[in-house]
Amino acid sequence: MSDHSKILTQRQFGTHAAGYVASPVHAGGYSLTRLVEMLDPQPGWRVLDLATGGGHTALALAPRVVQTVAGDLTHPMLVAARAHLAANGAGGVLFVRLDAEDLPFGPACFDAVTCRIAAHHFPGVARFVGEAARVVKPGGLVAVIDQLSPGDPKAARFVNVFERLRDPSHVWAYNEAEWKGFFAGAGLAVTHYEAFDTHHDLIPWAERMGCDAPAITRLRAMLVHAPPPVAAWMKPNLPPAGDASFVIRQFLLVGRKA
Repeated sequence: MSDHSKILTQRQFGTHAAGYVASPVHAGGYSLTRLVEMLDPQPGWRVLDLATGGGHTALALAPRVVQTVAGDLTHPMLVAARAHLAANGAGGVLFVRLDAEDLPFGPACFDAVTCRIAAHHFPGVARFVGEAARVVKPGGLVAVIDQLSPGDPKAARFVNVFERLRDPSHVWAYNEAEWKGFFAGAGLAVTHYEAFDTHHDLIPWAERMGCDAPAITRLRAMLVHAPPPVAAWMKPNLPPAGDASFVIRQFLLVGRKA
């Protein structure tokens, strides 16, 4: 991960760690339930959760496996995640500060690797997937949930610019074909793929990353003036009074190491 991206990520998430622990989108919902369902973790497993954020995925996995390692680049996020898991009685969790693109583990030491709603912050996504594949055992699983971009390059650029206006540490959200290519390149055979919509109210979504009123106004203007392919993708709802809302399309991709 580049030094500039590391600085931005640590600045953004270090400042807003508590907000991500409390975020309903991250704390639960369909994506987390579905990840655990498709992973089907077993009691003897060791699982690595990368970019753990508020620790929600680690919390869901911990009661089902022998050990969960929760890793994150940002120290305040790890502190917040540790407190969150302790408050919920989770045991068997080891917290490690790490870079998802350069993991401090030997090969084939985990039964599964997870990463949920974080990879759009990684400048080297192919390297991250390669590292996840390296540290998982043969027959083990890598499961990623992240934001999805449309296949049309112009629409993808609009969606990513919108995201970066809200959060400067956003690097890029890739499309389905690109993600499947990352998995294939790392030697992971796709066992499951699905895409789904997540609905967001603009103001709390923006304020969670510290956006001020002018930034929120610009974000709303982008929704108002979104080209038809982007509007079809983001499904903005723009009432004359009240908060705007829109969709972020996400995916769940699971791959098995040969």
